[in-house]
Amino acid sequence: MRAERRKGVWNNKRVLGKVFTALVVMVAAVVSAWADDVPAGPKLLLSAQRLRRLKRDRERKTVRWVDFENRVNSVPDSPERGFELALYYVVTGDEVRGREAVEWAIKRQDRRVMPLVLDWCKPLLTDEQRKKLRDYLVTVKQVPTIREERDIWFQAIATGAEHGEPTDIDLRRVVSGPNYEDLYALCELIYAVRANTHKDLREVDAHFFSILPELLLLSAKPSELNSPPWMLHVAALALVEIDPNLPASQFLQSWALEDSQLLREGPGVAYELLWADPYLPGVGYQNMDTWLYDDHARLYARSGWEPNSCWVSISAKGVEQENCPPNWETETVHFGHLTLLPMTERCVEIPHLTDHNESVVVWKLRPGETVMHGKGKEQRSYEADAAGMWRPGANVEGRVCAAAH
Repeated sequence: MRAERRKGVWNNKRVLGKVFTALVVMVAAVVSAWADDVPAGPKLLLSAQRLRRLKRDRERKTVRWVDFENRVNSVPDSPERGFELALYYVVTGDEVRGREAVEWAIKRQDRRVMPLVLDWCKPLLTDEQRKKLRDYLVTVKQVPTIREERDIWFQAIATGAEHGEPTDIDLRRVVSGPNYEDLYALCELIYAVRANTHKDLREVDAHFFSILPELLLLSAKPSELNSPPWMLHVAALALVEIDPNLPASQFLQSWALEDSQLLREGPGVAYELLWADPYLPGVGYQNMDTWLYDDHARLYARSGWEPNSCWVSISAKGVEQENCPPNWETETVHFGHLTLLPMTERCVEIPHLTDHNESVVVWKLRPGETVMHGKGKEQRSYEADAAGMWRPGANVEGRVCAAAH
């Protein structure tokens, strides 16, 4: 799969570090989990419920199914050919397509597709083909990427065997070159581990993952949100499926299932069919707050959901904007219930907030800089985050000043 590279909201090294530390424990438990509770059907990505939905799509000849079948029949050189053929076989039972998937996987040695074919096309495999699919080596860097870790787990799940001692793999991840393909790989990893070990990787930072769907929406520039790269779209669909009952997931679901988002052609068609579930609940994303400041020193804000909305991103990595007026960095700017206040002088006035939904974020401080509020015994000090931002509490209003050096 080709990636659309850009700065990614979810690329949080601290969170990923926790996630992969949790994987150390799970690797040791995975074999016993399979022995105690082996799924009757496919183990990778296809729950019994999802497979039934895909077969209903075929029976009803839905738009997504028709588009997928047309692609299988007309695009033999698709970069996703092995995945498409294997998915087509597991839904239809078409052995011709299934054998093509097996041959494609063995020939291409695609580290992600091989375990999927081994899992989904199992009834068609000869002993020799099964051995080739089982015994390939997943070579990784000294510090594996999220996609490499996903591939390792896919192989372990498909073969029903451990991929090595936990100490063989450094799970203190540093994901380089963040992009939507990495986010999609993370979704596949979370889904596969949970389905086969009954462990949820999100537990290491439940709050972060609870707001991740909103972060994904708010981190997308207006130009992306209204005409997203296909990998952003399918990553959103997969993220919704991990926990569709989250309020944030329901906002993301409503965006991802807009008619204009439907992938009718291209390499994303099979993923559209696999993950897009119109039966899941959705709430109009236009009802979301138009800003989000999280505890990882990141702020995403937009003036609205129109294509020409002013959008800003402020983090320790820098500042980005789209469609904003030239002076937005030096003046107070409002984004829905957020007042973004630049610290362009030593002292600024924090406005009185009349609504409990309203918030202020002060920025243009130095990372870790101290600001003071109040006088005498009532004076309190506060510290800016790693991006030079500070969010005053509801009880802070009036004059605040940078501490004298």
